[in-house]
Amino acid sequence: MSTTPRAPLPHIVVVGAGFGGLAFCQKFPGKLARITLIDKQNHHLFQPLLYQVASAGLSAVDIAQPIRAIFGARPNFTVIMSAVTGFDLPGKRVLHEHGELSYDYLIVAAGGMTSYFG
Repeated sequence: MSTTPRAPLPHIVVVGAGFGGLAFCQKFPGKLARITLIDKQNHHLFQPLLYQVASAGLSAVDIAQPIRAIFGARPNFTVIMSAVTGFDLPGKRVLHEHGELSYDYLIVAAGGMTSYFG
């Protein structure tokens, strides 16, 4: 009896663990691809409740959750805590402070930063 070798799963790299990156990772079926989520923080901060922390209504730990805890032991899923430093689009690589990642598909969900007065 011969078995046909399975084709390797495509690799999706998701840059950013904000609302967009987390939503993609939660909704995409894990059996269809390997997913690597990369973010410089090891937690997701639920920003809509920051005012509650400022007014002592909640503690900071109430609005921040570790990224690995959100996904648990999900198969084909990896989290890397590192800052992205660049992209090699023709080579399909994400460069980060601890190395580089090759990908088949890239999701950039890095979010934005507030810039007050300049």
